Amino acid sequence: MPLPASLSFLVPAPAASARALARRAGASAVLAAALAGCAAPTPQTAATALAAGTLRAEAVRPGLYRVGVADGGALVRVGTRGAVVVDPARAASHPTLLTELRRLTGRPDITIRGVVLTAAGPGVGANAASFVAAGVPVLVQRRALAFLGEIAPGATPPAVVTYDTDYQLYVDELQLEIEHVGSGRTGADSVVLFPDLRVVAVGALFTDRSPLADCASGGSLAGWTAAIDHLMWSNFELAVPARGAPVGKRELRAFRDELEAASRAGAAGPAAAGCAPAGASR
Repeated sequence: MPLPASLSFLVPAPAASARALARRAGASAVLAAALAGCAAPTPQTAATALAAGTLRAEAVRPGLYRVGVADGGALVRVGTRGAVVVDPARAASHPTLLTELRRLTGRPDITIRGVVLTAAGPGVGANAASFVAAGVPVLVQRRALAFLGEIAPGATPPAVVTYDTDYQLYVDELQLEIEHVGSGRTGADSVVLFPDLRVVAVGALFTDRSPLADCASGGSLAGWTAAIDHLMWSNFELAVPARGAPVGKRELRAFRDELEAASRAGAAGPAAAGCAPAGASR
């Protein structure tokens, strides 16, 4: 593991080889040990924290919430002893999100047991650092970590856990399947499946805005199309992006076709066609 208030409900990957399953199990065991040893976090302050009253919360499925601002936020999977957070950058730093989570669940003792990042992007590293500082392990794909820079200078495993292709994460009774789908919108994109809920967190791989790839990190419209193709093999009913409303496979397929058309059109245009300006947020 190298460093580098009211709720409203919102309306299979190919079989792995025995060797791959063994590798996943070994890595999962290491992180499970780290998670089991997490002490209750000490409240922190962070310049990027939002006032607790500005956060919104909605239930996506039983035990799965989206917490954040008006147009998006973090996915939070709540279990019997704690929670796992996916992409918290659009929600808040650790202390603010924890306060909201305790208010939402009515459980003053609940803790955040782990964070998963689906990609790098502006503000992601600084936000993740607030969780590392609170003793919460952060999982990120190896290449994405390089784009983020050093999340926490001097941090040691298991503060930051990296993976190459996929990762099976178990926290008590919770199961998350993390899959690296390649260089898509960015140079290293992943998705997070909640198999028991048939929901997948897709980060910035779906948007209701004009699609712009982060070409500076290795993303492209063609790669983005391929990443959606990869995702469509997975067993899910609902895809939840970091920004915008959740969608189903039909909407994802239509978006994939939009990406492909834009990619073909861009191939005959300027080299920067379909690329986001440097430093643009997702």
